[in-house]
Amino acid sequence: MDGLVVLGRAGRPLVVSRFRNEHAAYPLLYVDYLNSVLHKARTGGSERDVPPVLVVPVAEDVLRAGVPSARSDDDASSSSDSLESDTKSSAPSGDEAPQDDTRNVWDEPAPDADGKATSAEPPPPALSAAKSAPPEGGAVLCHIRAGELRLLCPVSRQVDPLVPLSFLHRLAEVLQAYLVGTDEDASQLTEDLVLEHFDTVYQLLEEMLDADGNVLVTEPNTLRDIVLPPSWIDRLASTVGLGGALDRPRPTFASPVPWRRTNSKYTKNEVYLDFVEHLDAIVDPTGKPVVLELLGRLVATTWLNGVPELTVPLTKPALVQDPAFHPCVRQKKWAAAQTLNLVPPDGMAELASYRLTPSLSGETRTRASLASIDTTLPLFVDVEWGDWDAARGSHPFTITVESRLGAPRTLTDVAVEWQLGDLAHGVDASVHDRGVSATAQSVSYTHEAEDQNASTPDDAVVFDRRRHLLRWTIARLRAGAATTLRGTVAAHGAPCRPLYALQIRFLVPGHSLTGLRAKEIQVSGVPTPAPTKGVRNALTGALEWRRR
Repeated sequence: MDGLVVLGRAGRPLVVSRFRNEHAAYPLLYVDYLNSVLHKARTGGSERDVPPVLVVPVAEDVLRAGVPSARSDDDASSSSDSLESDTKSSAPSGDEAPQDDTRNVWDEPAPDADGKATSAEPPPPALSAAKSAPPEGGAVLCHIRAGELRLLCPVSRQVDPLVPLSFLHRLAEVLQAYLVGTDEDASQLTEDLVLEHFDTVYQLLEEMLDADGNVLVTEPNTLRDIVLPPSWIDRLASTVGLGGALDRPRPTFASPVPWRRTNSKYTKNEVYLDFVEHLDAIVDPTGKPVVLELLGRLVATTWLNGVPELTVPLTKPALVQDPAFHPCVRQKKWAAAQTLNLVPPDGMAELASYRLTPSLSGETRTRASLASIDTTLPLFVDVEWGDWDAARGSHPFTITVESRLGAPRTLTDVAVEWQLGDLAHGVDASVHDRGVSATAQSVSYTHEAEDQNASTPDDAVVFDRRRHLLRWTIARLRAGAATTLRGTVAAHGAPCRPLYALQIRFLVPGHSLTGLRAKEIQVSGVPTPAPTKGVRNALTGALEWRRR
């Protein structure tokens, strides 16, 4: 990895870490390229269409221009100012190859084969690099969205793309814990928080990634011993004009394990385990899964004194396939006895993730039977699309969502999204429910916000004119209940062609398709008081439901 860049809501760099390539314009080249790609995506659709890994056409000489190992000893000791002065020097004539090409690609156009400039005016930086890039040359840009921020990680060396992506997600978690104070998702990160705590953010980047692109410290509990989180004392000191944060003693690295804080002490000892399963499937109109994949996560929330040790036997350990464990889990004990044994991290942490892909063909399975998962889904969706009414210029449609759960399970946060096609310009619909907690009112003709994390109110129907997208949200749907959205789609003088499938998302608290849970939680090495324990299950889903 070359370095890190944190972009604000307007696409401007807020924080830039040290880069392997010391050229001042090198990180801005990737920023410019990403902004141009996002601008094209917003013009033609949505930012969601932009993949998380982009190939950036950067010429080989640009990649090597600012790398110390590729320059002479004199150039390696020079600063970025000398790099800019080198760009004004004349190019060598004849067949002599340049010893060091430190040309700034933002200031000068790429030379042709004769060494002459191809244009009097420099083209845009991304275009200049694209024209001078070799056919197989270039670099890779990995990026993610975290609230108002976008985290960038350019990569110019051979590396698995999952490494920088995983690192960016960990960085988002750390920034969320430091700046917001919660261990939840990073949707609450804002540009104002980064600007307010710029020094803290830059210190975190320095501790998590060095100048050569090597990952250093990523454990949040270890980082808290190195970089002190901003506190209300610092804010009070800056408000009253004391000139900055108060001096506090720097803690030492005395923790026996890196994922636990030093001398953890709590008023109550508590440990909670959450088994979260995610159902991802493509479903035909009859409700039968065509493709089905089940992913699971084990999330622990522990507030225990001292250095505790947990032993967690599972009810159906054979269901766990391809597990990826937190470093705190002892791999040998899992392989020998299929039991989780660990020293848990402080606070909330993901202990394990597993994959389970049940077969849909009905052949004999070597593992536990999953036939019920193949044939039973938590809900059923029926979609009817009527014929084109030329007189009214509209299509009638009906969407019915029915819960297939038994009491007392409840479907919550159900979201139905349907791409209606470019010709659709309006929707007139109403909800007819049977057993739903609240009834959605008539459709709202509003534009969706630019932020892809924007959400709609509970029990609402929204038509996004820009994306031609119909979104229907249902807050709660009790067991056996059904609700129907019935209306018409107006089109511009011709029949519209909606997408062949609907996107369905849902949550079922307290439910598990596999029945995987903890038999018990054994805690040792914890002083009094006796710990409070708890185990919960939850099922989330993302279905692509094909219509008739």
